[in-house]
Amino acid sequence: MKKLTALLIAILLTGCIKAPKGLERDDVSLPSLDKLVAEDYACQCKQARFGGKILSVTALPGKMKLEILSLPLVSLSAKPMLSAESNGRFIAYLEGFIDPERLKEQFITVKGILKKQETGKIDQVDYHYPVLEANHYKVWQLVPEYYYEPEDLADWRESRRMGWGPFWRPEPRLRYVLQ
Repeated sequence: MKKLTALLIAILLTGCIKAPKGLERDDVSLPSLDKLVAEDYACQCKQARFGGKILSVTALPGKMKLEILSLPLVSLSAKPMLSAESNGRFIAYLEGFIDPERLKEQFITVKGILKKQETGKIDQVDYHYPVLEANHYKVWQLVPEYYYEPEDLADWRESRRMGWGPFWRPEPRLRYVLQ
């Protein structure tokens, strides 16, 4: 009975996790940067949803150009996976103006049309950036979160059972998550 209750709670909580409006994965034909092939650029009509860490921002007339270090996305929430390896870089163009200082070193998810490739440089190396004309985006906030490791809590419960509880508590650990 406890397992069934836990399973139902997990299913209900999973239903609460969803991508921000406009960043849903429903109509995305290109879910990952590392799966792009040359034919994907031909029609300039394929929807893509990429995300990662913003490396540089350039304000252009009427739009912003962002160079982004791509990270895989969590499928349901569309958040970049902070602990994952990068799978390349891409450029996203956003309509309008946003102060470049507000965007530098932030994490972002963008959804839009894959247009073309632009050639640029990473230090002394030529690099071909996929270009995304974004129609939806979300800048994520990196926030600290305190948590306990399960084994720390198990040790604490055992110490309370033995009568040592008031004298010792595990130290919470710190990690950063995107909101």
